[in-house]
Amino acid sequence: MPAGASVALALLRVPRGGSRPTDEQFRAALAEDCQRLHQPAPPDASDLHIAGPYAVIVDGSELDEYVVWER
Repeated sequence: MPAGASVALALLRVPRGGSRPTDEQFRAALAEDCQRLHQPAPPDASDLHIAGPYAVIVDGSELDEYVVWER
C-alpha cells in the first residue's frame, strides 16, 4: 500500500451530546472494519484521524457521528 494511503475507515455514533468515543473505541472500530473487509488489522501505533461530531438523525434518533480513519 502506498505511503499515506488510508487503510481503514469507520463511523461511530453516540447519543446527541454524549461522550466522545475513546481512542480505544476508535481503534476497535477500525479493526472491525478491516476484519469485515478481509484486510490486515491496522497497526496498534497507527495515526488516528478523527472528524466530528456531526449531528445526524437515524430512524428518529438524534446522534453525534464521528468518522475515524488511520494512515
